[in-house]
This record gives sequence, C-alpha cells and structure tokens, in this order.
Amino acid sequence: MIKNILNNLSFKYHDFLWNMKRLANNHDDAKIFYDTHYQNWPINERVVLYEMQDGQELDDSPFAILRQWVAFGAPVNHIIVAKETEINKINRVLEFWGLIGRQNIRVVIYESKEHMKWLLTAKYIITNAMIFSDIFVKRSGQIFINTWHGTPLKKMGYAMPGGVMGSWNVIRIFLMTNYLILPNSYTAEIFKKDYRLDNLYTGRIILAGYPRNDILVTGLPKKQLQQFRDELFLDSEKQLILYAPTWSGDTTIIHNSSQELEVYLNILESLSTIPNTIIIFKPHPYFQKAISSDERFETYLIPDYFGTNVILSQVDLLITDYSSLFFDYLVTGKPIIFFDSKENYQNERGTYLKISELPGPYTKQIASLIELAQDTSAWSEHYIDKYETFRERFVSHDDGMSSQRMIDTIENSSYGKAVANDTILLNGEDFSDKNFTESHRKLVKRISFSYDISVAIFESHVLEYWYGYQFFANIDSVSEYTRVFVNKNSQYRGTGKTEMVLNGRRMTAAKQFNMLVIPQSIFSYHQKELISTAKMIIMVKNPARELWLLKIGFTRFLGNENWEVWGKESKQDLDFAKNIMKMLEEKNDRL
Repeated sequence: MIKNILNNLSFKYHDFLWNMKRLANNHDDAKIFYDTHYQNWPINERVVLYEMQDGQELDDSPFAILRQWVAFGAPVNHIIVAKETEINKINRVLEFWGLIGRQNIRVVIYESKEHMKWLLTAKYIITNAMIFSDIFVKRSGQIFINTWHGTPLKKMGYAMPGGVMGSWNVIRIFLMTNYLILPNSYTAEIFKKDYRLDNLYTGRIILAGYPRNDILVTGLPKKQLQQFRDELFLDSEKQLILYAPTWSGDTTIIHNSSQELEVYLNILESLSTIPNTIIIFKPHPYFQKAISSDERFETYLIPDYFGTNVILSQVDLLITDYSSLFFDYLVTGKPIIFFDSKENYQNERGTYLKISELPGPYTKQIASLIELAQDTSAWSEHYIDKYETFRERFVSHDDGMSSQRMIDTIENSSYGKAVANDTILLNGEDFSDKNFTESHRKLVKRISFSYDISVAIFESHVLEYWYGYQFFANIDSVSEYTRVFVNKNSQYRGTGKTEMVLNGRRMTAAKQFNMLVIPQSIFSYHQKELISTAKMIIMVKNPARELWLLKIGFTRFLGNENWEVWGKESKQDLDFAKNIMKMLEEKNDRL
C-alpha cells in the first residue's frame, strides 16, 4: 500500500516536471514526457506493447503473436499503438479477428502521453520496424522483440547506396533488440554483415519461421475466410491475382507519386483484360494514402482490414518486383511472376540474388506479363526445381507453429551475451571538417584492423551543405571498417548529467564501449553525451572536458604531452588504452 502511494506521488511529481518543460518548449512533447519519466516508473510485468509501421498498421508478425498470445498464452494486457488517423482501420482489424471489445486489449494514440507511459513501463515491446528514431531507449528489465518485416531481396544497410545514413537507426534499434526474429539464415547473415551487428549485438537471433506465415500453412479460420470471399465476390471459376510492387527508395527514375500512380494504373488496367480473373492491388505503404484517395484505383483495392498474409493465403498468382512479399508466398507453393516496371533499379539499388535465380519468370514488358499471367501452367514446371530450392532455403521453418514458438521463447528463455572486448567509439565531429585528412582516414583503418570501431557523428554537421560534403567524402572512405551512430538534433536538449547520460544511451543503442577516443581539442555537448557510453576515455587535453569528467565520477589514470586516459571503474583496461595511444602517436602516413 505504502509503495503504491509513493509511486503515485512520484508519477504526479514527474508529470508536474514534464508539464513545466512542455510549457517552456512547445516542441517534442512526447520526447520530453518520455525523458522526464525515464528513471522513475516501474516496469509492468504483465504488459505487452505493439507498434507496427509507426502505428499505421495492425498486421504482420507482431499481430500474429498477439492473436496467439490472447488465445493460448499467459494472461497479459496488450497495448496497440495507432496513429489517430488509423484508429478506425485498426478497430476494423480487431473486429475481423473477433478481438474488438476485449478488456485486455487497448489501442492508444501514437505519441500520446499514454503511449509514452506504456513505452516506458511495458515489460515486452514488439515491433516489425524501427520504433521512434529519437525517443526510444530500452530500459533495464524490458524485453524488446523485433520481427522486422521480410527477407531481403533488394540491398540493405551498408550494402545499398547511401547506406551509412540510411541505416544508422536500423542499426541502433537492432542493437537494443533482445530477440531478433528472422525467417532464415540467409537474412541473418545479411543483417549481421550489412548492419554491422557483430561484436556489439548482445541479443539472440531466432530462426523459427515468421509468425505472420502461420495462416499460410493452417489457412484462415472459417468465419474470416467466408468474410474475405464475400467481400471480393469470389467464386471457384475466377482466378485471384495480386499485384504488389515494392518501393525503390531513391533509385527510381520516377520522382513523384503522381508518376508512380500512372504506371501502376496502366499495369492494373492491362491485367484486367485477362478473362475470368479478379485483379487486386497492394501498394507499398508509402503510396497507400495517395492511391486510396484516387478513385481510379477503387476497383482494385480491397478493405484495409485484410492483412497482407490474409490476402496471400487466398491469392492464386502473385505479381511483384523486388518485394520481400514473395518469400512469404513461397509457403503456399503457388506461382510467382517478377515484373519490373523501373528502368534502373538493378543498377542503382541492387539485389542480393540474381534475376536468373528467381523461382518464376522475370519480365519488364507488359505484353509479356499478360501472356505469362494468362497461362501459368505453360511455364510453372520449368521453375519447379528453383521454387523448391527457394522454399527449402527461405521458408523451411514455416510450419504453422511460429507464433507459439515465439511466445514460448519470450516467456521462458534466457537471452543476452556480453559486448565483445576491445570495442572503440570514435568521436567523429571532425569527419565533417576539411582538416580531417588522409592520415586521419588511415588511422581509422589501422585501428579497425585490431579492434571493433564505431564512429559517432553530430547530425547538424552532416545536414549543412559544405560540412555534409566533407563528411560523406570522409566517411565513405572508412565505412568499410566502421559502423556509424548519429546524434540527432532535438528541440529539447537537457544540459544536466541525467539528460546527457540518457542522450548518450539513445545515440549508441545503450551500449557500453570499452574505449572512447576524442581527438578534438574543443569540447561540446555532443561529447558530454558520448562520455557516458564508455568505460574509459582517451582524449586530447582540454580543461573544460576534464572538469566534466570529474563531475560525473571519472579519474585521470595517465597522460603524456598530447593525450590523457580517464576511467571510471578500474585500471584493468590500461594496457588496452596504452596500445591505442601508441597508434594515435604513430606517424599517420605509415599505411
């Protein structure tokens, strides 16, 4: 009783602090609320928070886990995050699955105060994406499960153009994940390599099939199946074809959604000429809003409460380009046509698999597409061996039991391992400076031969045109040997020790590095936040930085004319520090 009263008083006190900060600064309300309450709210052991595509969907593997947990798991409260504009859709999804009105399922508004409270206090957090690039920092005691959203065909992470900046938040999220649920070892190897997970990732990669694919094996329940067929006026005489193109990022020649829509419409109208066929269209979420508001697509769209794999379970033929959707569809054993409507995708974005390896015909011509779709029996036998090879390689774990396996794992298994020894974080502020020379790049390369090295940069240095040009010229030359963390700007930046520590954890996925190297003579807020992420600091002398280190409990261990070594716990890593100092002192043009 007394404990509950004290907790309630603590909540009210920190609510008061949050409101004072919010009134003083009308930006970043959600983040200010989250940061203000970060230290004091207890974890609720019986709460699971779900966030899918930033609150825009209730679908994918997290929702499959939710349905299975409600039906067969231990009793917990399920909190679903939803954008305010998507509440009606998400309620329709719950209604379709017979889950509307359940007392242990609650929908909360994305970035609301209630959302932030559950994000802080839920024991389990389950997502299929990146979850709050500049808010979320997993708390001690929370279990973070990331199912991601597909097997990659198109290049990912550092393997794609612009991957350094395009991947920093994915890396940060993955490094905080306790359970990274992936469909196959192919995906696991790509993610470990192209998102630089080795050495810093301390969770478990679980290869147990995708929970969302369970219904592709078990089929839809009778009630949901009947509703689906009624909505689409399906009968046994008509073939159901799904056209599901992906998004190509910056690699398409089409520069705005209106042009993309015209291409899609032309393809759909051409497919509609095939007799005894119903054509349905699933656009990438990036185009969903524009397409939904264009009445020309009305004929091809189906109710938005039918999840992707609900649709796949009933489709007779899938037409896609480079969407990972086709990997899921392999579970059904039904035919796939690969149709690429873009001119330069292969050259600019690239794929991990060759076109010749795909388990179905590939074409760039609409006339050829129509011919292939009209008679799949004419070519399907030609791809039997490739198809079965793909099924074995990519979906062999999908047996209809993946959701239950994941609940058993989450509820009963241990997780975690230690960060690798000899991890170094380098303050990368000079990466956007003309004084960052070839010798500096060689130094980064030399250190990476012996140690795991990460670079922390300050976002504003990159966004300003001149500095950004310098940054990319420098970072591209060393990105083969490093991973990059980005310190995002924030409208609200606290200046006390608590805020600095939290921002440092947020920047670097709450990892504790063995060593932080600060070669800059100046001192900055960025460095204050970085300092909290390392056990030991090697730095150029700076009186203001020394005062900050003393303030937060560091001790000067040793130094020479140019460098100092500071630590907080013990001197056991001093030999490690001396080796790094030796490298820093060496003539940089040796390589």
